[in-house]
Amino acid sequence: MPIYNHNIHLTKEQVKLYHAIQSLQILIENNILSSSEMAQYEIMLTKKKKKLVFEIHFKDKKRKEFYACKDGRIKSYDPQFIAPSEDTLIEKLFNFYFNNTLESVYKKWVQQRSETKIVSGKTIEEDMGVWRRHLADSEIALMQIAEIRPKHLLKLFQKWTGKGLITRKDFNNRKSLLNNIFRHAVLEEIIPYNPITSIPLNTLNFKLPSAKKKAYTLEERKRLLLYLKTLEQDAYVLAIILAFYGIFRIGEIKGLSWDIDDGNEVRIEHQLVEERMLQDDMTLSSPCRVLKDPKGNPNYSIRTEIISDEGVSILKKMKGLNPNGRFLFMHEGRPLTTDSFNRRLKKYCAAVGISYLSSHKIRFTGASMLYDAGVKAIDIQPLLGHSTLSMTEHYIGQRVNKMDSSQMAKVLA
Repeated sequence: MPIYNHNIHLTKEQVKLYHAIQSLQILIENNILSSSEMAQYEIMLTKKKKKLVFEIHFKDKKRKEFYACKDGRIKSYDPQFIAPSEDTLIEKLFNFYFNNTLESVYKKWVQQRSETKIVSGKTIEEDMGVWRRHLADSEIALMQIAEIRPKHLLKLFQKWTGKGLITRKDFNNRKSLLNNIFRHAVLEEIIPYNPITSIPLNTLNFKLPSAKKKAYTLEERKRLLLYLKTLEQDAYVLAIILAFYGIFRIGEIKGLSWDIDDGNEVRIEHQLVEERMLQDDMTLSSPCRVLKDPKGNPNYSIRTEIISDEGVSILKKMKGLNPNGRFLFMHEGRPLTTDSFNRRLKKYCAAVGISYLSSHKIRFTGASMLYDAGVKAIDIQPLLGHSTLSMTEHYIGQRVNKMDSSQMAKVLA
């Protein structure tokens, strides 16, 4: 069954012509033709595409030819495209009418980002997860992207949100993926405009976000550190302890280098991350380790931090265990992994009877402790490696001390 724009009503002859075009494309793409046959089949393909596009495009138009621009380019209206030649314009119109489902454009967009490496492998993996969970089986996935209207998207958005089924943050993650796909389609001249920009979102109902705990309290931190120091001091235990003595990202700890002569200075120059690479069949590879600049703008994220003597003692212990490793923190000859770090952390939290928070929440904890101690946000920003103060403010507003509920009564007496 051909996938084409549902607004197009093909005659039986046009359906046959479409199938003939598909067959020719398969023959050409399979590379089984001689060079002379290839040239002959490509001419046939161009003629058949031109015939089908002309029949569809000019069906209800008074003018039965394209417009010639002053600069020599050729232009169509409704839909509006412009190209250097008639053959190129016909190819664009054929793709508009037949070849660009939302799913196929999504795949091209993912492949382009993977090839250009404008985002990390982790971001691509997260986007693919959003597509798989929320869009792959939706009604619009196999629609031609050119026929998707604001009403189709609003219907999908209303299905997602219902009477408050998801939070605004969850919704924005899904909408952002769609928005990027449509923007890609506009830039590739597959569609003339992005339909998401025309949707009124103030009619949607969102679930109120729950008050999630984002930092360990000082008491929880103390209990956990005391317990960790009773355990066998292997690389994972030492890495968790060091995390509480600084405000490092977990990838920065994994990629850390340090020498005795560095003393209390820790130079953050890299992060070691596990990324899954996009393969030709649009699946992701097994995780592989990648050493890269710290997250964010390297002008800010590459930095030097001064840690306490307690933190230095942890570094010295690790150096004693692994004096010649490529990275300071290595376990049984291999770099640490984030999953194992967090599994250990969860196990140790359970052992001391406190709620588990991930490795990244240790970073929230340290930043909030600094802020509670009177360190200004603008001075915490470079320690976190942030390029903007607004991002730092997201980290420092976490409660690390138990709230004194009698404060208001005392102050306003």
